[in-house]
Amino acid sequence: MQRTDLRSPRIALGLILAGGLLVTSPARAEIFQLIDKTQVAGKLLHYYEGLFHIEVAGGQKIELPKDKVKSVSFEVPRPRAEFSSPEKTFKLWYDALSKGDQRRFIDCYALMYQGLVNAQLAQGSDELRKMQKELEDTKVEIKATQITGDNAALKVQKAKGDEVLTAEIHMVMENGEWKMTP
Repeated sequence: MQRTDLRSPRIALGLILAGGLLVTSPARAEIFQLIDKTQVAGKLLHYYEGLFHIEVAGGQKIELPKDKVKSVSFEVPRPRAEFSSPEKTFKLWYDALSKGDQRRFIDCYALMYQGLVNAQLAQGSDELRKMQKELEDTKVEIKATQITGDNAALKVQKAKGDEVLTAEIHMVMENGEWKMTP
């Protein structure tokens, strides 16, 4: 059986545009590894005429062609404690960015978006360094967290000198872990 990798920017963008897809995992989920090395977490509904029919969190249904799927894992890993809350995931993301740890930085994103983030970082050899530089001498503080089912939003304040900005960071629950979306 082949695996379908949704980390490909073209595949992922197509899915997002086609269905407004937010990938979070239902309680029982399989991991579909795609040929472009991206992943999708979801419940396999059925396979028919070369198409995997998958339900991702929120009830969204997608179809993956067999020739795009590299493998399917029916056992998902246990949730990790460092991703047990939106705040912990954000702190892990921030710490990974501060240290230039690209692997951990990317791991803080939902599976579907990890390939996109990796591709974005690969386009410019110093993208991660630019992001690090932007955060130097910056105070970042979580002001509020709102969790609604498998979705969360963090209100984060960034202060550098006299400049204070507030942003909203969106997250999804994926296989028992809170992960960021771009």
